[in-house]
Amino acid sequence: MSAKTVEREFTEYPAFTVEYMPNSHRYALIRGQERIPAISVTSALKVIDKPALLGWAERCGVEGALRLERAGSLIYPDGGRVAVEDAISMVRQTGQGADARRDAGGERGNAIHEALRLYNELGDVPKLGDFDPEVRGYVQGLCRWLLASRPEPILVEQVVGSMTHGYAGRFDLLADIDGQKVLVDLKTAARTYVEQHLQIAAYMHALVECHGGEDSEVYADKGLILLVGADGTFAAHDCRADAKDFLAVLACNRAVARVRNALNAARAVEKQAVEAAA
Repeated sequence: MSAKTVEREFTEYPAFTVEYMPNSHRYALIRGQERIPAISVTSALKVIDKPALLGWAERCGVEGALRLERAGSLIYPDGGRVAVEDAISMVRQTGQGADARRDAGGERGNAIHEALRLYNELGDVPKLGDFDPEVRGYVQGLCRWLLASRPEPILVEQVVGSMTHGYAGRFDLLADIDGQKVLVDLKTAARTYVEQHLQIAAYMHALVECHGGEDSEVYADKGLILLVGADGTFAAHDCRADAKDFLAVLACNRAVARVRNALNAARAVEKQAVEAAA
């Protein structure tokens, strides 16, 4: 159903095609000669306030600085103590801050998605020894869920989009579990967040549109957020959002973008006027 090239991936549906550009992580929707940019589901959800993220980033920086200080590493090449304003740069350069933690989270995500791919290909859980020690706990959590739930895959790592609403994204798994079609999203977070529920709601809505609307035989009875932890455990949470919830956030994102663009345009005109008068 998908044809991959080096720079673009096309997923074709009866009424339109979803184009994904891996290098820029952007999507487009194509219908006949019409090609329109599509906002990604995760980008649309960035409009949601995330106060906990600020606290997490601050904590990462403080912890990183303390580790360097206690190791005697917060010094300049000439041996002098690092100034307070330079400490954050050293934290980043040595991979002790939030950026490094975020990248590590990406590696964990890659590991569990690779484990899921192996399960779908082989029909059995993968071997933990095939994964780096740093991610084995997360993979073990996924494997425990796979053994407990025995999902029968229908679609895996599937790109979907909504021509009606102009968004697109990729979900992890649609599977038959105990007679229900369940859309599953894998996470390595410690708990669920609002945006995770909205993300699944967006995918479920797009899935139906991609396959012909309400009469489609390809749909999800429910959404499931699957959390896997470093300690090898898992927790499954039913999705609490629906399409209307996501579409409201999408409209908010676009409203903010319109106002931001108007402000930027006005500032550009003001700057030109100042430069012309100088």
